[in-house]
Amino acid sequence: MSNDPSLHHNAPSSPDVGRLHDEQAEIVDGAAVDGNIHVGYWDSAADERSLNQATDRLTDLVAERLAAAPGQRLLDVGCGTGRPALRIARATGAHVSGVSVSNQDIDLARTRAEAASLADRVDFRYADACALPFEAASFDGAWAIESMMHIGDRTTALTEIARTLRPGSPLVITDVLLRSPVTGDTADLVRQTCRAFGSPSLPEPAELRTALDRAGLELVEFNDIGEHVRRTYQAFADAFDDVAPPADDPHHEFFNSTRSLPRFGALPQIGYVFLVARRP
Repeated sequence: MSNDPSLHHNAPSSPDVGRLHDEQAEIVDGAAVDGNIHVGYWDSAADERSLNQATDRLTDLVAERLAAAPGQRLLDVGCGTGRPALRIARATGAHVSGVSVSNQDIDLARTRAEAASLADRVDFRYADACALPFEAASFDGAWAIESMMHIGDRTTALTEIARTLRPGSPLVITDVLLRSPVTGDTADLVRQTCRAFGSPSLPEPAELRTALDRAGLELVEFNDIGEHVRRTYQAFADAFDDVAPPADDPHHEFFNSTRSLPRFGALPQIGYVFLVARRP
């Protein structure tokens, strides 16, 4: 997608993405699975996990790759409203710093941390992934769940994340993936979905590998787990089914686009990357 100019719309800036999230935060946080605004993971077609359990399962897979110990510091790039950060902090005993370009997300995440009695170990702040407000070698690990799709300059963001990691520390990225080029009506659907979710373009395998290399990160694991997450698109469409803002509402395009999520998620060109990189 990034290699095909016809698939790009006017790329949203970080403030644009932040405003979009500010507008949608409370409605999405309430309609999504208790604050989990990311895909779920099912082991197989026979897996009977609920969407709630499946979204937590993806978070737990991220935590496993981080392999953090109590007292270590972790960075959550694109923390949303905080549920993954709190779950990983609770599971590992680590201290977590989450960043987002949405003030509304940050407010909701801080409220969630206070309610969970974890505000002493988990903090959230406004920050752009391309200009992180942390000293070099500050963290023992980092993750980005569905954040890369919102970042126009992924090489700069990954370089910044790498700068904040101590040598040997892991970075886990999960994100919607464009497996292969799309044309015609399929390209229109992808473009519409990107626009609604504030994404300049979906990451592609070669692009991610190149960006990681330019950021000085070693690729450890690169898996396309798209078949394990496909149920999410129908489940999220169902979750938003009763939300129908009028045409003049700023949320209209986003919630209208959720009706087409199952069609988007069923595209064979749409996968989902789960990768682990490491700062040498």
